[in-house]
Amino acid sequence: MKNLKYLFILSCMMFVFASCKKDNYDAPDASIHGALTDGDTGGPLELSQAGSNSNVRMIVNNPAKYPTPGNFDLAVKGDGTFSNSTVFPESYKVVPLAQSGPWQYLGGDSTRVTLASGQDVRVDFKVYPFFRITAPSVADSTVTFTVTKATATPASNGLTTANNLLLLINNSVIVNESVSSNRVGSYYQNQFQFTVTNAILGNPYTPAAGTDASTGKTFSFNFSKTHLPKGEYYLRVAVLGSGSNGKYNYSPVVKFTIR
Repeated sequence: MKNLKYLFILSCMMFVFASCKKDNYDAPDASIHGALTDGDTGGPLELSQAGSNSNVRMIVNNPAKYPTPGNFDLAVKGDGTFSNSTVFPESYKVVPLAQSGPWQYLGGDSTRVTLASGQDVRVDFKVYPFFRITAPSVADSTVTFTVTKATATPASNGLTTANNLLLLINNSVIVNESVSSNRVGSYYQNQFQFTVTNAILGNPYTPAAGTDASTGKTFSFNFSKTHLPKGEYYLRVAVLGSGSNGKYNYSPVVKFTIR
Protein backbone atom coordinates (compact mmCIF):
# COMPACT_ATOMS: atom_id res chain seq x y z
CA MET A 1 0.00 0.00 0.00
CA LYS A 2 2.84 2.31 0.91
CA ASN A 3 4.53 1.52 -2.41
CA LEU A 4 1.36 2.40 -4.28
CA LYS A 5 1.22 5.70 -2.39
CA TYR A 6 4.81 6.57 -3.34
CA LEU A 7 4.12 5.54 -6.93
CA PHE A 8 1.12 7.86 -7.06
CA ILE A 9 3.10 10.79 -5.64
CA LEU A 10 5.93 10.16 -8.10
CA SER A 11 3.49 10.08 -11.01
CA CYS A 12 1.97 13.39 -9.91
CA MET A 13 5.40 14.99 -9.62
CA MET A 14 6.36 13.81 -13.10
CA PHE A 15 3.10 15.19 -14.50
CA VAL A 16 3.62 18.57 -12.85
CA PHE A 17 7.23 18.71 -14.04
CA ALA A 18 6.23 17.85 -17.60
CA SER A 19 3.46 20.47 -17.55
CA CYS A 20 5.80 23.17 -16.27
CA LYS A 21 8.41 22.27 -18.84
CA LYS A 22 5.84 22.50 -21.64
CA ASP A 23 4.58 25.94 -20.56
CA ASN A 24 7.95 27.44 -19.69
CA TYR A 25 8.48 29.46 -22.88
CA ASP A 26 11.14 32.14 -23.10
CA ALA A 27 9.81 35.64 -22.58
CA PRO A 28 9.33 37.66 -25.79
CA ASP A 29 12.47 39.75 -26.27
CA ALA A 30 12.33 40.87 -29.90
CA SER A 31 11.37 44.44 -30.82
CA ILE A 32 9.83 46.22 -33.77
CA HIS A 33 9.41 49.93 -34.39
CA GLY A 34 8.70 52.24 -37.29
CA ALA A 35 6.51 55.03 -38.61
CA LEU A 36 3.73 55.85 -41.01
CA THR A 37 4.89 58.80 -43.10
CA ASP A 38 3.18 61.01 -45.67
CA GLY A 39 3.81 59.35 -49.03
CA ASP A 40 3.75 62.69 -50.88
CA THR A 41 5.78 64.91 -48.58
CA GLY A 42 7.86 62.37 -46.70
CA GLY A 43 6.98 64.17 -43.49
CA PRO A 44 5.30 62.85 -40.35
CA LEU A 45 1.56 62.36 -40.11
CA GLU A 46 -0.58 64.66 -38.00
CA LEU A 47 -2.93 62.43 -36.04
CA SER A 48 -4.89 62.64 -32.81
CA GLN A 49 -2.71 63.38 -29.78
CA ALA A 50 -4.99 61.33 -27.57
CA GLY A 51 -4.03 58.16 -29.42
CA SER A 52 -4.53 58.16 -33.15
CA ASN A 53 -6.62 54.95 -33.16
CA SER A 54 -4.61 53.92 -36.22
CA ASN A 55 -3.09 50.46 -36.14
CA VAL A 56 -0.36 48.40 -37.75
CA ARG A 57 -1.16 44.69 -37.83
CA MET A 58 1.36 41.90 -37.31
CA ILE A 59 0.38 38.43 -38.59
CA VAL A 60 2.39 35.33 -37.72
CA ASN A 61 3.93 34.02 -40.95
CA ASN A 62 4.90 30.42 -40.22
CA PRO A 63 2.31 28.10 -41.88
CA ALA A 64 4.18 24.91 -40.99
CA LYS A 65 4.17 25.75 -37.29
CA TYR A 66 0.95 27.78 -37.17
CA PRO A 67 -1.56 26.67 -39.88
CA THR A 68 -4.06 29.15 -38.47
CA PRO A 69 -1.89 32.20 -37.78
CA GLY A 70 -2.68 34.64 -35.04
CA ASN A 71 -2.26 38.40 -35.25
CA PHE A 72 -2.01 41.45 -33.03
CA ASP A 73 -2.09 45.20 -33.60
CA LEU A 74 0.44 47.91 -32.79
CA ALA A 75 -1.07 51.24 -31.77
CA VAL A 76 0.10 54.22 -33.84
CA LYS A 77 0.94 57.39 -31.92
CA GLY A 78 -0.10 60.91 -32.84
CA ASP A 79 3.10 61.46 -34.85
CA GLY A 80 2.67 58.25 -36.85
CA THR A 81 5.25 56.19 -34.95
CA PHE A 82 4.66 52.73 -33.49
CA SER A 83 6.70 50.25 -31.45
CA ASN A 84 6.61 47.06 -29.39
CA SER A 85 9.56 45.75 -27.39
CA THR A 86 7.99 42.46 -26.26
CA VAL A 87 7.47 40.43 -29.43
CA PHE A 88 8.11 36.69 -29.72
CA PRO A 89 10.93 35.85 -32.16
CA GLU A 90 9.15 34.67 -35.31
CA SER A 91 8.40 35.47 -38.93
CA TYR A 92 5.62 38.02 -39.44
CA LYS A 93 3.65 39.87 -42.07
CA VAL A 94 3.29 43.54 -41.16
CA VAL A 95 0.73 45.88 -42.74
CA PRO A 96 -0.93 49.19 -41.79
CA LEU A 97 -4.70 48.95 -41.42
CA ALA A 98 -5.96 51.72 -43.68
CA GLN A 99 -9.50 51.50 -42.32
CA SER A 100 -8.12 52.42 -38.90
CA GLY A 101 -6.98 55.94 -39.81
CA PRO A 102 -7.65 59.02 -41.99
CA TRP A 103 -5.30 57.88 -44.74
CA GLN A 104 -4.84 55.32 -47.51
CA TYR A 105 -2.17 52.68 -47.81
CA LEU A 106 -1.35 52.00 -51.46
CA GLY A 107 1.53 49.63 -50.83
CA GLY A 108 -0.60 46.61 -51.61
CA ASP A 109 0.84 43.58 -49.87
CA SER A 110 2.25 43.35 -46.39
CA THR A 111 5.94 43.56 -45.51
CA ARG A 112 7.56 40.35 -44.29
CA VAL A 113 9.97 40.55 -41.37
CA THR A 114 11.75 37.92 -39.30
CA LEU A 115 12.51 38.82 -35.71
CA ALA A 116 15.33 37.00 -33.92
CA SER A 117 15.75 36.87 -30.16
CA GLY A 118 17.01 40.23 -28.87
CA GLN A 119 16.70 41.86 -32.31
CA ASP A 120 15.10 45.25 -32.99
CA VAL A 121 13.76 45.77 -36.52
CA ARG A 122 12.50 48.99 -38.10
CA VAL A 123 9.63 48.93 -40.61
CA ASP A 124 8.26 52.12 -42.21
CA PHE A 125 5.22 52.59 -44.43
CA LYS A 126 4.16 55.37 -46.79
CA VAL A 127 0.51 56.32 -46.47
CA TYR A 128 -1.55 59.15 -47.96
CA PRO A 129 -3.72 61.35 -45.71
CA PHE A 130 -7.09 62.36 -47.15
CA PHE A 131 -6.44 66.03 -46.31
CA ARG A 132 -3.38 68.12 -45.56
CA ILE A 133 -3.58 71.29 -43.50
CA THR A 134 -0.84 73.86 -43.21
CA ALA A 135 0.28 75.02 -39.79
CA PRO A 136 -2.01 77.94 -38.81
CA SER A 137 -0.32 81.33 -38.94
CA VAL A 138 -1.37 84.26 -36.77
CA ALA A 139 -0.88 87.88 -37.82
CA ASP A 140 -2.71 90.88 -36.39
CA SER A 141 -5.04 88.50 -34.51
CA THR A 142 -6.06 86.77 -37.75
CA VAL A 143 -5.58 83.03 -38.05
CA THR A 144 -4.89 81.74 -41.58
CA PHE A 145 -4.48 78.18 -42.87
CA THR A 146 -4.87 76.21 -46.10
CA VAL A 147 -6.57 72.85 -46.63
CA THR A 148 -5.83 70.62 -49.62
CA LYS A 149 -6.97 67.18 -50.67
CA ALA A 150 -4.58 64.29 -51.21
CA THR A 151 -2.78 64.54 -54.54
CA ALA A 152 -1.34 61.08 -55.06
CA THR A 153 -4.30 58.85 -54.33
CA PRO A 154 -6.69 58.17 -57.23
CA ALA A 155 -8.96 56.08 -55.04
CA SER A 156 -9.33 58.92 -52.56
CA ASN A 157 -11.35 61.00 -55.01
CA GLY A 158 -14.53 59.41 -53.75
CA LEU A 159 -13.41 59.40 -50.13
CA THR A 160 -12.42 62.98 -49.49
CA THR A 161 -15.74 64.75 -49.17
CA ALA A 162 -15.16 67.09 -46.25
CA ASN A 163 -17.86 66.71 -43.62
CA ASN A 164 -16.40 68.93 -40.93
CA LEU A 165 -13.71 71.60 -40.61
CA LEU A 166 -12.79 72.84 -37.15
CA LEU A 167 -10.43 75.42 -35.71
CA LEU A 168 -9.44 74.21 -32.25
CA ILE A 169 -8.03 76.50 -29.56
CA ASN A 170 -6.77 75.45 -26.16
CA ASN A 171 -4.57 76.83 -23.41
CA SER A 172 -2.59 73.57 -23.25
CA VAL A 173 -0.56 71.78 -25.91
CA ILE A 174 -3.16 68.99 -26.17
CA VAL A 175 -5.49 70.13 -28.94
CA ASN A 176 -7.99 67.64 -30.35
CA GLU A 177 -11.62 67.74 -31.39
CA SER A 178 -12.29 65.64 -28.29
CA VAL A 179 -11.24 68.52 -26.05
CA SER A 180 -14.32 69.92 -24.32
CA SER A 181 -16.10 72.55 -26.38
CA ASN A 182 -15.49 74.91 -23.47
CA ARG A 183 -12.24 75.37 -21.57
CA VAL A 184 -12.27 74.00 -18.04
CA GLY A 185 -13.46 76.67 -15.62
CA SER A 186 -14.44 79.02 -18.42
CA TYR A 187 -17.50 79.79 -20.53
CA TYR A 188 -15.35 80.66 -23.54
CA GLN A 189 -15.83 78.44 -26.56
CA ASN A 190 -12.67 76.90 -28.02
CA GLN A 191 -14.01 75.00 -31.04
CA PHE A 192 -15.05 76.86 -34.17
CA GLN A 193 -16.68 75.28 -37.20
CA PHE A 194 -16.33 76.41 -40.81
CA THR A 195 -18.86 75.83 -43.57
CA VAL A 196 -17.07 73.49 -45.94
CA THR A 197 -17.86 71.24 -48.89
CA ASN A 198 -15.75 69.03 -51.12
CA ALA A 199 -15.99 71.54 -53.97
CA ILE A 200 -14.12 74.33 -52.21
CA LEU A 201 -11.22 72.12 -51.24
CA GLY A 202 -9.86 71.72 -54.74
CA ASN A 203 -10.39 69.90 -57.99
CA PRO A 204 -11.02 66.15 -58.32
CA TYR A 205 -8.02 63.90 -58.73
CA THR A 206 -6.16 64.26 -62.02
CA PRO A 207 -3.70 61.44 -62.79
CA ALA A 208 -1.35 63.60 -64.87
CA ALA A 209 2.24 63.17 -63.69
CA GLY A 210 3.43 66.05 -61.55
CA THR A 211 0.00 67.66 -61.41
CA ASP A 212 -1.17 69.06 -58.11
CA ALA A 213 -4.71 67.73 -58.13
CA SER A 214 -5.89 70.03 -55.39
CA THR A 215 -5.62 73.79 -55.52
CA GLY A 216 -6.74 73.90 -51.92
CA LYS A 217 -8.62 76.54 -50.03
CA THR A 218 -7.29 79.18 -47.64
CA PHE A 219 -9.38 80.08 -44.61
CA SER A 220 -9.13 83.03 -42.25
CA PHE A 221 -10.51 83.55 -38.78
CA ASN A 222 -10.34 86.63 -36.58
CA PHE A 223 -9.34 85.69 -33.05
CA SER A 224 -11.54 88.44 -31.61
CA LYS A 225 -14.55 86.21 -32.38
CA THR A 226 -13.44 83.86 -29.61
CA HIS A 227 -13.82 86.56 -26.92
CA LEU A 228 -10.94 84.83 -25.15
CA PRO A 229 -8.77 86.97 -22.86
CA LYS A 230 -5.20 87.84 -23.75
CA GLY A 231 -2.62 85.16 -23.15
CA GLU A 232 -0.88 82.15 -24.66
CA TYR A 233 -2.87 79.64 -26.70
CA TYR A 234 -2.40 76.61 -28.91
CA LEU A 235 -4.09 76.25 -32.29
CA ARG A 236 -4.87 73.27 -34.44
CA VAL A 237 -7.11 72.66 -37.45
CA ALA A 238 -9.03 69.40 -37.94
CA VAL A 239 -10.76 68.10 -41.09
CA LEU A 240 -13.11 65.13 -41.12
CA GLY A 241 -13.60 63.27 -44.41
CA SER A 242 -16.60 61.12 -45.26
CA GLY A 243 -14.45 58.05 -45.90
CA SER A 244 -12.13 58.36 -42.92
CA ASN A 245 -14.07 56.22 -40.43
CA GLY A 246 -14.69 59.18 -38.17
CA LYS A 247 -10.97 60.04 -37.91
CA TYR A 248 -9.72 63.60 -38.42
CA ASN A 249 -6.72 64.85 -40.37
CA TYR A 250 -4.93 67.61 -38.47
CA SER A 251 -2.60 70.53 -38.89
CA PRO A 252 0.49 70.86 -36.69
CA VAL A 253 -0.13 72.47 -33.30
CA VAL A 254 0.92 76.13 -33.21
CA LYS A 255 1.57 78.20 -30.09
CA PHE A 256 0.84 81.92 -30.17
CA THR A 257 0.30 84.85 -27.83
CA ILE A 258 -2.49 87.41 -27.88
CA ARG A 259 -1.37 90.65 -26.24
